[in-house]
Amino acid sequence: MILFKRVGESFRHIEDREWVLLFLETLGVLVGILLAFALQEWAQQRAEAAKQHELLERLFEESEATVSVLRADREDMNKIVNREISFATLLVHRNTCPPRPMWDAVDTMPMYPPIVVPSTVYQEVMGSGGLANIPDHRVRQSVSYFRAQFDWIQAQNTNFRGSRILPVPPQDPRVTLDFDQSADEPEVSRYDSAPLCADHSFRNVIADEVRNHMAVVNLRRQLAEGAIEMCATIGASLNHECNPLFGGPLMGADKKVAVEAVRKMKAPRVLNRSPRSPSPSASPSARGAEKGHD
Repeated sequence: MILFKRVGESFRHIEDREWVLLFLETLGVLVGILLAFALQEWAQQRAEAAKQHELLERLFEESEATVSVLRADREDMNKIVNREISFATLLVHRNTCPPRPMWDAVDTMPMYPPIVVPSTVYQEVMGSGGLANIPDHRVRQSVSYFRAQFDWIQAQNTNFRGSRILPVPPQDPRVTLDFDQSADEPEVSRYDSAPLCADHSFRNVIADEVRNHMAVVNLRRQLAEGAIEMCATIGASLNHECNPLFGGPLMGADKKVAVEAVRKMKAPRVLNRSPRSPSPSASPSARGAEKGHD
């Protein structure tokens, strides 16, 4: 009680001006604390924004590399399948035994190489909070769609590879294998063309395998276009233009894909739109998957 009495007497001796000064000092301390917190939060947000921008720049560079890789893969597979189409057209459609130089196509029909693209930065993005850390919803959608497309097409490629049929197995007496260590491709096949061309089963296998190869190559073409769209979209968000790291600039149909992606990127946002998703029924390639390859 004595303590409270003394405190009360002390307060009664404080003049009004002193109360004002005490209030102002307290207010100054509170304002200083709040200002310090605000500055700290602003600095943290600025650092986070800079980090996100740097990560997006790296993701854009990786997307340019992805376009380069998939475009080169597309061109290589197109050359292979075009040779196979010519071989199958002569043999099956025109009932003509192809000349010896064209029989290299038989060796490439079982080829379904896995699709490999740069993914280091993408994995870093997913490991540091996922695509939600990318502020632009259109960039998030583009990256998400490409990765879903990539996984689906990779699975289809694996399914086709698992169900492939060798047109001429190594144990077939109508093929002779040689081994040349000095050659780029050391295994050399020599086919007995006359009996093979007369073999109904061989002709059917050729027709089926070339058709399957065409389906997979079509899917790989779509994946290259998806990579171009992703690259152009990320680039537009950074005011950059998508320029593949190798193989030259985008031209022709590839350029049109990039231009359309940028147009969509800059268009006003439309609400209540369903997100895109890879659809097996969207292309002739998917009908290949439906033919027992899913």
